Amino acid sequence: MLEFLGGLLLFFLTIILLTIWVGIRLARRLMRSARGFAAGFTQGVPGLSALPDPRWARLAALLDRRQREQARLARERISALLAERQSAALTPEEAQLMISCEKRVPELIDTCLDRCRSARPNERCDYATPTLERLVRIGEEAEAARAAIRARDDGRLLTMHTYFDTVAGSRGKDQSPAVR
Repeated sequence: MLEFLGGLLLFFLTIILLTIWVGIRLARRLMRSARGFAAGFTQGVPGLSALPDPRWARLAALLDRRQREQARLARERISALLAERQSAALTPEEAQLMISCEKRVPELIDTCLDRCRSARPNERCDYATPTLERLVRIGEEAEAARAAIRARDDGRLLTMHTYFDTVAGSRGKDQSPAVR
């Protein structure tokens, strides 16, 4: 009888250890996938830290897969516009959009998250979806503004290239072959 109880105890101990081991492996896998998801928010955006803004990650937790992709794209576009803040080609409207993206977008997300905190799970979608729609529109405006800024900056660079091509070309023509 004692051998039977010892064997039974060994069996349960083995099952418990196996369960703990499987749980640790699952937890590690979930953490890796969560890190991969979080890295998707910063991928390809210059000047962003490796860790995403926690408010964007909390908002993404309320969204389905398609909506998370829209949120990631909106965040990338907004961040890309903010990366152009030192451009000499900024118009007052673009500067105002940058201020809104920098100050008001986080406020919009925080307000949505505050409303979702006390909402029922089925009500959270009613707050998150319209907020996402606005973020997508802001992201589209940010992308258009960034394209306009970069086009003006590219034109300025082209003008500088042309100027220096002309200066270098005229100096080369004015000098005689013996002086060169």
